[in-house]
Order: sequence, then C-alpha cells, then structure tokens
Amino acid sequence: MIFTVYGLAAAIVAGCTLFFRRRSRFLAVIFPLWFVLAVVIDQTGVFPVAGTWVAGDFLRFVMFGALMSLPIIGYAALPVLAPEARAALSAAPLWGLAGLQIYRIGGVAFFFALQDGLMPAVLALTAGILDVFIAVSALGVAYLLSRGLGHRTAIAWNLIGLTDLMIAILLVAASIFGLLSLSPAPSAIGQSPFVLISLFQLPLAVIAHIEMLRRLLGAPPGGDAQGA
Repeated sequence: MIFTVYGLAAAIVAGCTLFFRRRSRFLAVIFPLWFVLAVVIDQTGVFPVAGTWVAGDFLRFVMFGALMSLPIIGYAALPVLAPEARAALSAAPLWGLAGLQIYRIGGVAFFFALQDGLMPAVLALTAGILDVFIAVSALGVAYLLSRGLGHRTAIAWNLIGLTDLMIAILLVAASIFGLLSLSPAPSAIGQSPFVLISLFQLPLAVIAHIEMLRRLLGAPPGGDAQGA
C-alpha cells in the first residue's frame, strides 16, 4: 500500500512538472521540491506511536498542521508573490483539475489501517469511502467539464471533496485536543504513508478544489471559467 501511495504521488509530480515546465518555472520546481520534502518527513514520521497519543504529540500536531497549511497559504499568496505562476495555474483546464483527483484512490490505505487496528472506524471509513468516491467519480466529472457540461455537478463534487478532507482534519484535531475519544487514537496519521498523504496529496486536493470552485463560481481574479 505504501508503494501505491508513493507511486500515485510521484505520478502527480511528474504530470504537474511537465504541464508547468513551459508555463511557470516556479511551479515546475516547487512540485518536485514539495514532494521530496513530504517524502523525507514521511520516512521520518511525525507521531512516534500508533494508536495512542504520547508526550510531545500536541506540539508535533501543531507543526504538522503548519506544514499542511503552507502549500494552501502559498496558493492564496500566488497573485501577489508569483503572478506568472497564478496565470499558469489559471491556464490549467477545469477537466484536468478534476481528473487529477483520481489519485485519491490512495484513500484505500485507510481501510488497511482500520483492518490492522491502527485507525478508528469513524475516521478510516469516512476518509476512505469519500476519498474513493472522489477518485472513481473524478473522470466522470472531468468528462462533463471537457464537454462544457456539469458545472453544478462539479460544484457539488468539489464541496463533497472538501468536506471529506475537513472531516478528517477535524476528527484528528478533536482527538488530540481531548474533545473526542477515539479508539485507537488516530496517531497513525503521523506515520507512513499517511504523512505523505497529509503533506502532499491533501493540500494539493484542497488547492485543486478551491481553484475549481473559484472558477466555476466566477470569482475573481482572472475570469477563470476557462478550460471548462
């Protein structure tokens, strides 16, 4: 399963690097660097013990959350810090952004973690089922958008995708803050391959969903309903 998650992430990096190679050197370099950093941290691990919280995990969680947030903050800052990169991202077709999410099939890792007793059922089933749903429906949504159809469907699909990610984050946060008693504790989220999922695939999914919604809803800047 680890090799599957790594393979999916590597395929994403290769595809995005090729797409942005002539459109934005900044993004063409950022994707491989982002991936390598996520792999290094995945191999190191964040939470040392699976199934329970131990001393120091709260601070690790804060740092983990900050690392997850950095790419999303960078995306929000692109119009100011890297207008060229912002324009290149806006040139990515909506159907491509939708099809990209097929990598969420890696969410089956949550089912394996549940089977091994490493993840609480509420987190594993919610994240696993919704991830797989987004993955298997991604090509259908991409096809509709490539034909200039399905905008309302795409909006609903993106909202479901974001809800999936937010539920997972909130469940882990509620557990470590003691607001929700989960057994086992979802500390395996800080071990391989879930660190790679959390630091690379998850922020990328958030960015893709937000970018699609921004353009589907006609939000500025850039008038980006292009590529629909």
